[in-house]
Amino acid sequence: MVYVDANVFLRFILNDNKEMADYAEILLNNHEAFLLHEVIAEMVYVLNSVYNIKRKDISNELTKLLAYTETDDKAVIIQALKDYSQTKLDFVDCILLSYSMVQNIEIATFDKKLVNKIKAKKQ
Repeated sequence: MVYVDANVFLRFILNDNKEMADYAEILLNNHEAFLLHEVIAEMVYVLNSVYNIKRKDISNELTKLLAYTETDDKAVIIQALKDYSQTKLDFVDCILLSYSMVQNIEIATFDKKLVNKIKAKKQ
């Protein structure tokens, strides 16, 4: 298993450097890549803020990527990506929301948007 940095996955998703994208594809096809939550958050940030890719498209691409990688709490990340595509919450808040829903973990926050989403989903 190889812990993979965001820039490797970004080259694959964006396909803006063939050699690097090919290397990432080999890792993915061999199911050798481990995807940290922090790396997912970085990719979401870069794809949205640097490349202006829409939330729904980011969610779709990263959800597809998860099929070829290992990660902790895959169900949490899949739900977080879904919530990211359907809300205006930032991605880290979507992860917290997802932990609250998927694993029934209590979240302490002063963020009113996040509190309201958690309450709405629990009803």
